[in-house]
Amino acid sequence: MADKIKSWDELKVLRQKALSDIVGKSDEWVVLIGRATCGTAAGADQVMSVINDSIEEQGLDNVKVLSTGCFGNCYAEPVVEVRRGDMPLGSGTRYGYVDAARAQEIVIKHLKKGEIIEDAIIGQDREVYIP
Repeated sequence: MADKIKSWDELKVLRQKALSDIVGKSDEWVVLIGRATCGTAAGADQVMSVINDSIEEQGLDNVKVLSTGCFGNCYAEPVVEVRRGDMPLGSGTRYGYVDAARAQEIVIKHLKKGEIIEDAIIGQDREVYIP
């Protein structure tokens, strides 16, 4: 059995450790793929595979790809959020209805060239990218 958290300070340390996994450096990209039940049922596993393969094909070494839970945009699954590593959580560009072709486009246009794909954005969360 895991040790119990005994103080507020221990909880803060644990939280900071968990956050460090999803926060990167200013020259890194962080890609979050919603893989809760709704995302998985809509094809998020395939999207994650395509994104990882495309990143390797493009020779990008400054991208961190992570699974996350539901973004709350279940109507638009699979959902992928892209942000710079030093940006606050939830402040990235959120793409919806991502299929294999869109996943590859996200890698080539957004991650490689820094171009936001306007017609794929859902919701209000958007990053400002200044090359």
